[in-house]
Formats: sequence, structure tokens, C-alpha cells
Amino acid sequence: MIGPRRPVRPAALLSLALAAPLPANATHVGDCGTWQANARNVDWSDPTRTYAQGAIRLTGLDTGEPASASFHIMVTFPLPDGPGADCRLISADEGRLGFGSISLRRATAEYDARRGLTVTVPGATGMGDPILIVFTVDQRAGTVILP
Repeated sequence: MIGPRRPVRPAALLSLALAAPLPANATHVGDCGTWQANARNVDWSDPTRTYAQGAIRLTGLDTGEPASASFHIMVTFPLPDGPGADCRLISADEGRLGFGSISLRRATAEYDARRGLTVTVPGATGMGDPILIVFTVDQRAGTVILP
């Protein structure tokens, strides 16, 4: 037997909504010619993920400062016209502030021949709120774009 219907409390819905990670909408893709994209900043606790038979590499960076937003993602991929690699830095804003945390270990990816490789990296904002950092790497065009 089914019991009486209980009303849904708005506070319960709000707490469920707040617990779910949200896409990061303040994410910035910049060039790797910055101090953040330095080998000294590699986060050796969760350093890399590779895709496309090693052609696309994500490297976790921890700049240490600011302490609440120090994590960035470096994306390297082959140049579309020849030998060598290109590099992009994914940060929370204009390349200065990073994220509160990232987890390359828990990153997922989906390939679409028309768009490229879409990667989702779980993380947190500088305030500790859970987010999903989503970007697409298109090797043919030589781009990293945000949705």
C-alpha cells in the first residue's frame, strides 16, 4: 500500500541542487606563455591524463597562490600543420586565478568526430563549491574551446 503523499519542501530541493556540481562558467582558456604554465607548478599528486593515444595531454598545475584558487589545467595537443605541440591553459579567469581544486584522476572524455574531444574535469571553485570544468580539444582546428 502506498502511503500519503508528503509535500516537497523547497529547502530540500535547494539542498539537492546545491550539492550537484555545476559547470564552471567563469573558465578562461589562455596561452601557456605564463608563469602558471611552468614545470615547477606540476601537481605531482594528480599530474596528468592522456587521450587520443597520448596526443592530447592534460597536466594539473598548482601554483600555490592564491591558496584558495591555485589549480590550473594545461592542455597540450599536436599542431594541426606539422610537428610539435600547442598548449593552452585553463583557469578560472583570465589566467590569473585558478580553481580551488581539480581531479584529473576523475576526468571523463567523449569524442565526437565533428567537434573533437570534450573533457569534463571535476573540481571546486575558490570558495569550495563543486564544479565541472568542461572544454573541447579539436586537434584538426588546433583549438581548445569552452561550451
